[in-house]
Amino acid sequence: MIESPEVDMSATSLTPSDALRTASNFQQTCGFCGCVFRVEITWRTSYSYKAGQEEQAYSCPECRRDCRIKTSTPPMVFLISKRTDGRTGPCPPH
Repeated sequence: MIESPEVDMSATSLTPSDALRTASNFQQTCGFCGCVFRVEITWRTSYSYKAGQEEQAYSCPECRRDCRIKTSTPPMVFLISKRTDGRTGPCPPH
C-alpha cells in the first residue's frame, strides 16, 4: 500500500472573508466616434455568478459616450486607438 503524505491545508485554506476575484476584459469600438478601447472587469467568484452584481457605468475614453455593464466592481477603461470621426467634442446626451 502506498501512503499519501499529509498535506497541511491551513496555509492554503481560504476563509469566507477572502475576496476571490477573476479578471476578464474585452475590446470595444465606440459607435459614436469610432475609437477602440479595452474594458477590464473583475468578477468576484461566488456560488452564484449573479450575487452582488449591479449595473456599472463606464464611458468611451474619447467622446465620453455612456456604456453600462452588469458586474460586481466598476470597470476600468484603456484607450487602444483614437477616434476616427474627425470630431473633437463629446458625444451629445441621448
